[in-house]
Amino acid sequence: MMTSQLEVLHFVGLWWRIEGFPTASEWQAVAAVLTLVVAATAAIVALSQLRQGRHQLRLSAEANLRAAEAAESEARPYISVRFDLRVIPGARPKDPRHTGVLFVVIECVGRTPAREISLTVSPAFETSGEGRPGTAEEDPAMVALSEVFSGEPVIGMLHPGQQLDYILDYTANVVGSEELPQRYEVTATYSDATGIRRYTEPHILDLRPWRFSIAEPTAIDVIARQMRRVNENLERG
Repeated sequence: MMTSQLEVLHFVGLWWRIEGFPTASEWQAVAAVLTLVVAATAAIVALSQLRQGRHQLRLSAEANLRAAEAAESEARPYISVRFDLRVIPGARPKDPRHTGVLFVVIECVGRTPAREISLTVSPAFETSGEGRPGTAEEDPAMVALSEVFSGEPVIGMLHPGQQLDYILDYTANVVGSEELPQRYEVTATYSDATGIRRYTEPHILDLRPWRFSIAEPTAIDVIARQMRRVNENLERG
């Protein structure tokens, strides 16, 4: 048995010395090259995984940012500045004559309060002066409107759903007028309830689309007018 093992070893030794066959050092060099290839492949795979990980992190960060912006947009206050054309019913229930009145409305339409609200308007609001006491400087309503739109934070806070209504003029006198402005540009600046975040937004108040609009008094206004007339008659009687 010992002799057979010696013969095998002797044959292997001869095999390594076969002409044209790689030597032991050459096999070591091949093994080193294969090791280098495996290491390079592993490095490429690791780099690809790293890039994918960074991409996923970036996507996750962007998704979190959008979610935070959506949450802020949902919770932040919003100030609406607009014209409101209202129709005041006649004194008699069957009286077809109604009076249209133009209001400037400032309203908090967000879900949280708005603080330190400052407003500017260009050009300044103008009226026909009909039914008003003297000039604009003598008209308390116009003086108040000028103060509100002076650019100073006259309005300290408006809670969600709260609004301020200012009578500007009779609808018939201002809508379509060639003497009075038909378009106003308003800028509203205000902060959230914490006072940390501040917002600035433009608003366009345009009377031209209302020129041929049909407006009727609301049912509740008609009822209220009739109830006032009934009360007046009872007081007289």
